[in-house]
Amino acid sequence: MKAIVANVLFGGTLGCLGWTNSALANPKVVNQPALGITQTSIISTEIFSSEALLEIPQSFGLIDRILTINELDGFHSSLSSEKKDYFPSGKKPFIHDSEQIDLVLGFQDTFWPSAKKQKYWGLTTIEHWGKNNLQEFNLPQLNYTDSSPVLSVGSSALTFSGGGNKNLGKQAILDQDDRSQEFEEFRGGITYHRGVASQVTLGLGFIYEDNVAGFTQLTYNSAILPVKTTFSLLVKESTVDLLSHVRFQPTSNFVVNYYNDQEKQKFDLNWGMSSNLSLIAKGNTQTESYSTGINIAVKNNFLALSASAELDNNHNLQWKLNSQIGNFKLAYDSDKQKTSSELSSSLIDSSSLGFKCSAFIKYQTQMVRKEQQDFVVWGSKLNSTGKISANKHYWTIDLGYGSGVHGKGLILNSSVALNPNLSLKLDYQEISAGSDDTKIKLQLSSN
Repeated sequence: MKAIVANVLFGGTLGCLGWTNSALANPKVVNQPALGITQTSIISTEIFSSEALLEIPQSFGLIDRILTINELDGFHSSLSSEKKDYFPSGKKPFIHDSEQIDLVLGFQDTFWPSAKKQKYWGLTTIEHWGKNNLQEFNLPQLNYTDSSPVLSVGSSALTFSGGGNKNLGKQAILDQDDRSQEFEEFRGGITYHRGVASQVTLGLGFIYEDNVAGFTQLTYNSAILPVKTTFSLLVKESTVDLLSHVRFQPTSNFVVNYYNDQEKQKFDLNWGMSSNLSLIAKGNTQTESYSTGINIAVKNNFLALSASAELDNNHNLQWKLNSQIGNFKLAYDSDKQKTSSELSSSLIDSSSLGFKCSAFIKYQTQMVRKEQQDFVVWGSKLNSTGKISANKHYWTIDLGYGSGVHGKGLILNSSVALNPNLSLKLDYQEISAGSDDTKIKLQLSSN
């Protein structure tokens, strides 16, 4: 049964996606300057022609992308005979959005309340019709029970999602001669949302996890009170699960969320007391964990500072810090399991040479079997002075030397931006905080 459902839904998705590719209206086109480097210097022309490289960021063909990703196996096998890790799409999924359709391909969350908490590798598409019809979503973390669609009257959205624990696209191509293959731990779902009345959105659909279950939603976004309420009903073979979410937001700087299901009640609060200070709180009755904290942000001509601190009911303190004074930057992150800090300083910033150079030292401690283990990396970072987007350089190279309980060795991380949302990354490490295995990763990453 799993094999039949998995292959029908995944095959149907590929067919629909192929039709969607030709039917997309006014896709977004990003005009980008030349990278100023030869792309074939990283991947030989036997693997990627220059036309294929340009096709990745400019076209929206699922089959082309899957085939292109898997061609990296040829390059991967020629790099080293040592141990290697290979993630065709990395941990960050590929994302495409337009006025008519949104798409996520890669590791992601389910839009329904899944009994299997871990992410899965899959495909999610959201096709929508009508004006001002769909609120913004964090697509890789889509969660309709916690953040349901809010649609205007007559507008609608169709959501499909399907995947499994492995890279389905890679397995479907590499094992196409194995007719009996099943997609392991397949999960999938489809739902249709429509604005049926003023402030009311209704959703109907089904999901598949071992068995088929019905999925129904009713969302009321009050025009009188600053309250949004969502009820979700999951009808399984022998049980019916009711989930609810109430969002209270009387002002733009104050919001409280309350979540309820058969196992737990959760809440979170965020109160922006000023432009520089916010109070936060959250709790979970299932784990009996509660915490309160603050967020601070300061920026002027002398100092840039962002910090947060949280104290839970077991008196554990977790805090983060990012700061910059002149050419020096300091980042610090601490919780009960580990701490990490990084100090860096700018050395060269030359627009005429086209690159920046900085030196850094990173220090990490973690508790392993009640013993503290330290890991130190020092080195330098080079990146282009120009950027392809606000937070992404055309290229970056990190070269460091690490030392810890497992030994010493080189660490190299490099990245080339193919477009504002897609990068080609090559990582090499002889040592890490957890092992002395030599690892190589070559991946296309959307970020």
